[in-house]
Amino acid sequence: MSAKNYSILVAIDGSESSMKAVDYGIELAKKEDNSHITVLNILDIDTAKQVSSSIITAPTHGLEEYELHKKAVLEWLDATKRKCENEGIQTEIKIIGGPSPVPDSIIIYAENENVDLIVVGTRGRSGFKKLLLGSVASKVVTYAHCPVLVIK
Repeated sequence: MSAKNYSILVAIDGSESSMKAVDYGIELAKKEDNSHITVLNILDIDTAKQVSSSIITAPTHGLEEYELHKKAVLEWLDATKRKCENEGIQTEIKIIGGPSPVPDSIIIYAENENVDLIVVGTRGRSGFKKLLLGSVASKVVTYAHCPVLVIK
């Protein structure tokens, strides 16, 4: 009988702490036989709403902003996948979105995919530097079905 495939979910938003979370995920995956990493980005519906409202008020400005944001997301996801694969880690990239808040989306995805470990950064792109633990990380730690590693 083959060993169980150890599944690590790393949720990223492009922030410095989420990119550090990727590095920790890689190191953990290298220590576990039969492990793989899923790098998850949640399409933030609030950002999409802001972009669509700016398109209405200033069509070219909003579109340019959206395209720059989309390009940045694709760049970090591509760089992250290359980094993982260069370390010999089986990697999958997922982008999901919907009406659920970001922490709920992470938790639901992890449960549905039977993830063994979730790795997140302490704070995302929201800019609340004074918070010890960001709201997304805090909710994921509180409600996830599996262990959560929070990277500072």
